[in-house]
Amino acid sequence: MRSVIGKFVALASLGLLALALAGCTSGAKLRRAEVAERMAEGDLDKTFSISVDPRMELLGVVQHFTSWAPGGHIKSETAYKSDIDDYFGEFRNHRAVACVESLVAAGFTHDAPVRFMLHHHDPPEFVQHTPYSEYLVNRAGGEEILTELADALRDFARQTNFMAFYRSHAPLYDIHVAEVEALLSEKDYVQALEDFFGESAIGYHVILPPLFAGGYGPAIRREKGWDLYAVIGPCALRGERVTFACLGYLESIMLHEWSHSFVNPLVDQNYDLFSKSEGLYDPIRGMMTSQAYPTWRIALYEHVVRASEINIRATLYDGFDKNVSLQVQEGKGFWYVSYIDSLLDLYQIHREDYPTFAEFMPLIAAGLGELSVDELPERITAFAGPLSGVFPRARCIYLVRPTAVDEELVGGIGGELEGFTHFLASFQMESHIVSDTEALDMN
Repeated sequence: MRSVIGKFVALASLGLLALALAGCTSGAKLRRAEVAERMAEGDLDKTFSISVDPRMELLGVVQHFTSWAPGGHIKSETAYKSDIDDYFGEFRNHRAVACVESLVAAGFTHDAPVRFMLHHHDPPEFVQHTPYSEYLVNRAGGEEILTELADALRDFARQTNFMAFYRSHAPLYDIHVAEVEALLSEKDYVQALEDFFGESAIGYHVILPPLFAGGYGPAIRREKGWDLYAVIGPCALRGERVTFACLGYLESIMLHEWSHSFVNPLVDQNYDLFSKSEGLYDPIRGMMTSQAYPTWRIALYEHVVRASEINIRATLYDGFDKNVSLQVQEGKGFWYVSYIDSLLDLYQIHREDYPTFAEFMPLIAAGLGELSVDELPERITAFAGPLSGVFPRARCIYLVRPTAVDEELVGGIGGELEGFTHFLASFQMESHIVSDTEALDMN
């Protein structure tokens, strides 16, 4: 790995990247100067918020009655889910549910509906406050479809008196917010993020939807700048309710989702350079597509964001071991994250030359263009865990049952394996239990 980095540094030192960097550098310095000037004049008021947002709850309630819920929402049964069934069950055939279902079939899923909701004020009025982005219009198949969705959600909120349900759960929402506020109060995450990227936004928001699984990082353009959102699903159960109170999980997803707003546009701006490394996608294609990263460009977003998030967390803690987090990401199929991390080490060392991430991004693109899969360490290309890393690598798993042990113990192991097959099925993974002797014959 270090030989690859050395080759890249030599390449850069010869000045072969000068032309690629010139335009990007001047533009980034201008943007940074504009932001600094506006902050000095008090024109860039930053906000930070943590909330259970009524727009996300409206979306979650409607999704609860669609085919999106089994995979896109938490699988645990909670009192909150029961309350939703009791309160909204008679409206499961409302046109908003049908509209969302049709959009699920059309691929308007994951981040798209979350972004859509943030273009509106709170229900029940649900008034649109910013134009829909080209990205959203393309994902939906036309602006008229988004308008129809907004009308249907507005009608659902009014017909069901959604806000009465939302207000009745304020004590639960307050608990979620208080738990997260207590955990995040010790560090200045916004400052760490802005120091790393050399750029600023006008707002940083954490939204805690009790139904959602995973996280999303939408950004909404305002008159004075960008509002960045980290929409984060719960991390665990606490009795009959969920909790978001897992510090490492919160930090990782929050910084990850906010980082997308800085990284994705820069990958796009430099994609002519990044396109030279498209061959790196082939050996990880299956692992990426199974995680909804179907192109090299989208896989690049994730690689650079994950490396950036790990670097930012390392600035927050003395003795933070980046290698642990990097190897977890490699196990999930992000084979090039450690290489990008090595380049980010250079970025951190040479910040006088590269005050903003925008100025350094062409070097990441050029470095990946010089990288060969053959140069990666075997620990990356040969699977060694973690267990969660199996999921993106295969759609079928064989669970091996030992035979040369105590009969009672074998019976217990068999029961555990049977239970695990149900767990895997919840991730739409096929699994088979075979004996150790059968496994040897198969091999």
